[in-house]
Amino acid sequence: MKLGLALLAFITPAAAFTTSFPHSSSSVVQQRSSSTAAGFFPLVGKSKVHHQWQLNMASPQAAIDDALKAAGSGVALFGKSGCPFCKKTKKALYGIGVHPTIVELDQVEDGAPIQKKLEELTGKSTVPNVWLDGKFIGGSEEVLAGVDSGMFDAVEKKEIIEMTEDAKIAVVQGPDAIKVGDAVPDAKVWVGFNSDDFITLADYGKDKNILVVGLPGAFTPT
Repeated sequence: MKLGLALLAFITPAAAFTTSFPHSSSSVVQQRSSSTAAGFFPLVGKSKVHHQWQLNMASPQAAIDDALKAAGSGVALFGKSGCPFCKKTKKALYGIGVHPTIVELDQVEDGAPIQKKLEELTGKSTVPNVWLDGKFIGGSEEVLAGVDSGMFDAVEKKEIIEMTEDAKIAVVQGPDAIKVGDAVPDAKVWVGFNSDDFITLADYGKDKNILVVGLPGAFTPT
């Protein structure tokens, strides 16, 4: 019986955004982002100093139409701030000077209904959901292939932005920390959040592979 351990990190999203676009006298601008940042210009749903506009939230379709209208003949990208595939897609586009109109579905009101409507329109339920000149072109793989094939050659080019990630800081665990592969400890856990009944984790986990989600430094399995 083996134990898989996942740790949850809580990060304040407000630190992920800047209030102005970086200036550089050269043709290349470097922009750094935190591990959860996704607010790259132009951003829908957060205040930016250039071309600020508000999504029409009358309906999911209206919000999508509004974003496509704002993008014009360029690129509209519906994504989520912490999505690694969205970050990769943004990096590729900014790397060739294409500045997409971005809607972060986890940071705008009714993001979930908008994503559901995108699935109805495109058949794609995941993000990024990318459009070019008002037409759906796909997700991350299609954009990366399109960058190589010249799909975006006709799109207006602006400053090239080199997106970089902050270095990740390793979390040092104590000698008593539970690690992947450890035997499941003989601990009692609640059956549910609204229950006073307990179960013994070791007994419950016999002949099972268990994923325990808890806080770093404490055995608080959920």
